[in-house]
Amino acid sequence: MAKLSETLRERGYAYQFSAEKLETITDGPKRTVYLGIDPSADSLHVGNLVGLLVLRRFLEDGHKVIILTGGGTGMIGDPGGKAQERNLLDEETIAKNSKAVSAQIRRVFGKGDFTEENNAKWLTKLNLLEFLRDVGKHFTVNAMIKKDVVKDRLDKEAPLSFTEFSYSLLQGYDFLYLNEQYACDVQVGGSDQWSNILAGVEFIRRKAGKEVFALTWPLVVNKSTGKKFGKSEEGAIWLDAEKTSPFKMYQFFLNIEDDAVEELLLKLTMLTGAEIDAAMEMHKRNPAARHGQEILAREVTVLVHGAEAVATAEQISQVLFGDGGVKDISVAAAKGLAASAPSCAVSGEAELVDVLVDAKLATSKREARQFITDGAVTLNGEAVTDEKRALEKSDFTHNVALLKRGKRNVCVLTLS
Repeated sequence: MAKLSETLRERGYAYQFSAEKLETITDGPKRTVYLGIDPSADSLHVGNLVGLLVLRRFLEDGHKVIILTGGGTGMIGDPGGKAQERNLLDEETIAKNSKAVSAQIRRVFGKGDFTEENNAKWLTKLNLLEFLRDVGKHFTVNAMIKKDVVKDRLDKEAPLSFTEFSYSLLQGYDFLYLNEQYACDVQVGGSDQWSNILAGVEFIRRKAGKEVFALTWPLVVNKSTGKKFGKSEEGAIWLDAEKTSPFKMYQFFLNIEDDAVEELLLKLTMLTGAEIDAAMEMHKRNPAARHGQEILAREVTVLVHGAEAVATAEQISQVLFGDGGVKDISVAAAKGLAASAPSCAVSGEAELVDVLVDAKLATSKREARQFITDGAVTLNGEAVTDEKRALEKSDFTHNVALLKRGKRNVCVLTLS
């Protein structure tokens, strides 16, 4: 079995670490490792998967793992990566978001034995004078204003409130609290958290005289946009099925660029190195078949939503992009189909000429008839040749049918 340090390096997880050697953190005595999660939204996104999978690697190697939801720090907001001050969220919203995020974390971890904490438990009880005396005196403004996030704001003359400026002190206090309560000695996070985590390492050294460690990974970038996978990016891929359906997640990864497939297989799945090598070898033999993307889409969607959701997503894909119809579609796929493509409510006996216009597949009845005459219209994969053809209830399965004009113009018909 490979050492944890080797696994982290091979998968691109080891970017910055505070020990001279990564092995000091990963391959020596078993440690207690924590990752902080920001509950400023009611869902995690695919970028968060990296951190959760790093923790799973530590857990499977025999280390203890803590996932800390920032119910307290979330009320302030980390200024990192933001050009402007965040809008402050109220306590009720943060609590609701924390609960939703916790459920997603448990799904990704499955039956893994990990500890969940929420820093609202201790941060909301802090006494200001004691905090300034016992914590604040160990942080120098000289060092804090050298942080990139602070320098960026100041250079651009953008506002940086004392609230945001104090964020790293609270994060450092979290590390100290977890060290005292759980003997936690490693904090992990994305590379944008390096300065905050390192400040916590130094704080514990000064305050408690203990050696603890920091480890970060590079942020995963969407190569088509050049931006990180994150909640604030347009088109974010959420882990909440209501915000990003399993079908949409599946399709997103199915359409990933060839040069990003291997990196994402390494960072966003639990496949072994040998399994990834085999997948990439097959992918490179015939890139047009998108074998690598198919495995990536399946593995990530299973990890987040489960095997049944993947089967449904694959069935929807087959209906929308294949040549068949809806005859064998499941109830779940039928429900998802209408939410995954343009749809139109119709009566069971409407004439297709009218339906084509209502579905915006034709601009007029005359054009609709011409499309039918030209053989451009299919219903459930079968060519429509009769201009007077009307819908029948037998055309529908679980109240849906699929109407196409050509291959790319699609409308899901729902029986009203």
